[in-house]
Amino acid sequence: MKLKESIPSNSLKVIDLYNKIDSGLLDTSPDIQRKLVWKKQHKYAFIQTILLNYPFPEVYIASAEMDVEKLQAKEIVVDGQQRLNAIVDYIKGINDFKNQNKVKPFDDLEIDEKREFLNYSVTVKDLKHLGMDVISEVFQRINSTDYSLNSNEILNAKFGGGEFAIFCKQLADIEYQVSEESTDVLVNPASREIITKFFKDNSIFSDNDIKRMFDSQYIMLISTTILEGKYFGRSSRINHYLEKYNLEFSNYNQVLDLILKSINAIKRLNLSSGSYWYNKANLFTLIIELSKIDVSKIDFEKLERALFDLESKVDLYFNGDEEELKLLSADEAKFFEVSRQGSHELPSREHRGRVIRNILEQSSTDYSEPAVITEVVEPQVINSAEFVNKNTSSLTEKGILFAKLIPTETGLAKSIMDATSKVRDFLQIKGIHDYSTQEFGPQNKSKIEGYFIDGDLNKIATEISLYRSNGRGDFRIWFSDLRDFANSNEELALIILDDKINILNISKYDYSTFIQGIN
Repeated sequence: MKLKESIPSNSLKVIDLYNKIDSGLLDTSPDIQRKLVWKKQHKYAFIQTILLNYPFPEVYIASAEMDVEKLQAKEIVVDGQQRLNAIVDYIKGINDFKNQNKVKPFDDLEIDEKREFLNYSVTVKDLKHLGMDVISEVFQRINSTDYSLNSNEILNAKFGGGEFAIFCKQLADIEYQVSEESTDVLVNPASREIITKFFKDNSIFSDNDIKRMFDSQYIMLISTTILEGKYFGRSSRINHYLEKYNLEFSNYNQVLDLILKSINAIKRLNLSSGSYWYNKANLFTLIIELSKIDVSKIDFEKLERALFDLESKVDLYFNGDEEELKLLSADEAKFFEVSRQGSHELPSREHRGRVIRNILEQSSTDYSEPAVITEVVEPQVINSAEFVNKNTSSLTEKGILFAKLIPTETGLAKSIMDATSKVRDFLQIKGIHDYSTQEFGPQNKSKIEGYFIDGDLNKIATEISLYRSNGRGDFRIWFSDLRDFANSNEELALIILDDKINILNISKYDYSTFIQGIN
């Protein structure tokens, strides 16, 4: 919309702007504004500009509301938030201007210097009562170059006060203030804390992500994908829901419940804080796919193993030799590639979704392995289910605490397995090892002695290493000569006898008599 005439420039002294802000008559942080992104160095340089009487770009303000009883007119800052906040902080000696020596503190200025600073003339354009649509458009245009707005900040300028945007901001920022006077979308404090604490505790967003509002954009992406019921490319559908639910978002609790369901399910996996699954692209896919299913039917121990198994192949994909790369399927290799790129394109999101969906299906308590017809049945897997049930029942009836390990093909190739949360808990309870206090890297490994117990009850010595990987801090357990004792997908039970770890192959041998004889 073309304005009838250009906006004239006026001048206001620093002291006049300061008093307006300090009294609450000029709001420097309306909903159209982006969050502060100036570093302290920028603020110091800006204050030096004023102290040197150099000019700086004009500030835009607009009329917000008028209190006819108090005869007060309130205004908002359309552009110039960071400059004006820096001025206020400098005069008050707070935030980045507290205990610093980069610029002479305001309180240390001579009387004439203070007077000169407060009388500095700021060029101001007053948009008056143009209306928020026009004001938001002006804000977008004057920020279209130089340190320009990212796409999410532009959307925030247009719809930052809308119901959908307010919902997402509450899930991204626990300190974001809302009230019944400003919105009908009030997320209950307990739910907000669960979600915001999850993202914070697992360091999903960097400080720069938060400053540039990528945290709220991420929540918008999750919420929009749930509402769409399918993946889409980049952020192409977010704008649609910002507009659709700008005035009203009555079904926000349905989206909230699904996000909570997914996050609570992920928390049950007890992943390390640096886990591969906390990569933004992977976490997004996990949240979306878990939101679609009945999580009560998930075998979380099985899901944890499956996610660990896929994660353990990451290093093979990027650093493995030709033989090791054969352990990866084409789908897994593509998953690692698109996850590394963090690709926002539709095919990449759909591929990640298919891989995770397949893992979730196979981790369901309703899932049964497809029948495989072979002419030769290997002796070691005959009656494996009966062995597992019989051995497990014997251990339980005897009251012997145990933990299960199931070697994968990848794990068996390197004799390395991921220590699931139940294995970690078992080792800690038994006083064998505490992964939570262990520093990262194989150089900090803990070596202990253990024994494989074969079908003839022979004790075969094995060296066991317990460590956390470099980088992500994955929980690892390594057994020497594991391949001589077990095949992939056979179930192993760890028990403690005489303060040593003893490993039973409960898929291969009947230990019921042996177990009954344990004191």
